[in-house]
This record gives sequence, C-alpha cells and structure tokens, in this order.
Amino acid sequence: MDVTSVQLWYWGSSLVLAILLFFPVEKMLWVMRVRSAERRLKRVTTPEERNEERRKARSIAGIIVISFSFLFNFTFF
Repeated sequence: MDVTSVQLWYWGSSLVLAILLFFPVEKMLWVMRVRSAERRLKRVTTPEERNEERRKARSIAGIIVISFSFLFNFTFF
C-alpha cells in the first residue's frame, strides 16, 4: 500500500464513522438538553423550544463525532 491509499482510507473511514455516530449522539444530546430545559423551566417545553434545542444538539454532535472519529482512527494509523 502506498501513502496515498492509506491517507484515503484514513479520511474515508473517519468520515464514515462520523456519519454512523452522528444520529445516535445527536439524539442523546437532544434528549438531555430538552430534559434539562424542562427541569430548569419547571414546565413542558414548546415545539419551538425543542426545535432550538435540536439545532444546538446537532452542532455540538457534529463537532464531537468528527473529532472523535479522526482521533479514534489516528490510533490505528
């Protein structure tokens, strides 16, 4: 294997891992944020508030899974 194919495999497998991890991590963060907001507000959140929490959870999840997948694959290469 030459260096180019190893780099291509590293980048490709890191992106695939990030994509596979994104949805469960995003869902987990969203649920945690909604529950925290409901405890803080002492009421059930509105759909607009839940949509805002989902937007925040998506951006946080994106950063987490991309960082994790590249660092995880770095240990193998």
